[in-house]
Amino acid sequence: MTVASGRLLSSTLKSFALLDLMAECAQAVGVSELATMTGTGRGTVHQQLSTLVAAGWVERVDGGHYRLTLRAARIIRGALEQAGMGARIQPALESLAAATSEAVSLAVLDRGQALIVQRVESGQVLRADVGVGTRMRLNASASGRVIVAFAPVSEMEALRRRNVDLPPKEAVDKIRSEGVAVSVDEFQEGLFAVAAPVFDGIGGFLGALSAAGPSSRLELEMTTREVLASAKAIGEILRGEVPEADVQESRSIAGRSRSAAPNW
Repeated sequence: MTVASGRLLSSTLKSFALLDLMAECAQAVGVSELATMTGTGRGTVHQQLSTLVAAGWVERVDGGHYRLTLRAARIIRGALEQAGMGARIQPALESLAAATSEAVSLAVLDRGQALIVQRVESGQVLRADVGVGTRMRLNASASGRVIVAFAPVSEMEALRRRNVDLPPKEAVDKIRSEGVAVSVDEFQEGLFAVAAPVFDGIGGFLGALSAAGPSSRLELEMTTREVLASAKAIGEILRGEVPEADVQESRSIAGRSRSAAPNW
C-alpha cells in the first residue's frame, strides 16, 4: 500500500482504531470498557469519543455509553459508489425484482447486523416495507445468516466474542452447502426472504442478495432459483465477465429502485 509522504497523525490513527473497535461491539459501550479493551487511559478515551461525537461518527446514549452513528452506512454506500459497484449491479437487482415480482435488497455486515444498502421495490401493492438503512439481526434473517455463513471467519469470531447472537453451526453449515438461506415470518411477521451470497471481483464476500415479500406469495423453488442466478450474475459483472446491460436483455423491468444516494 502506498502511503503519502509526510508525518502521520498518531491521534487520528488512534481515533480510527477506536472506531474499528466500536464497530465490533454488538451494543453501546462505556468509556471504562473501551479503555480496558484499548489499554488506554479513561481520560484519553473520553477525549477521543468527544471528538468523534463532534464529528458525527459517534453518539452518546443513556447510561453514559457510546455507539456508532449511521454515518458508517453512508461511508459504505460512498465507497461502493466510488468503486462503481452500485451502478454496475443495479441492472441485476432490477432484473431479479422483475423475475420474482418481489422487493430485492443487498445487505452488508455493519456493527454486528445486516444493513440494507441497496434496494429495488417490487411494484406490487402488497409488498415488504423495508428500506435502505434497515438493520436485521444476523440470527433472525435470511440475509443475516448468509452473512454469517460467508463473511470472513475472523469477523464472525470477533462478533462471537462480543456476544452477538449468531445462528447455530448446523444452520450455517447447511447454508454454506446449499448457497442459500430462507426465512419465513422471522424478521417480520407475514414476510419471507430468500438470500444468497454475492462475491466481488476478486472473490471476496460482498454481501447478501435477497428477494422478499408477503409470506402468502412465497414461491420457494422459483425464488431460490432466481436469487441464486442473480447472485452469480452479479459476481460475473464485478469480474468483468458479463456486460451489465446483458443481465436485463430478456426481462422487462417492473421494479422501482429506491436508494439512499444518486446511482446507489
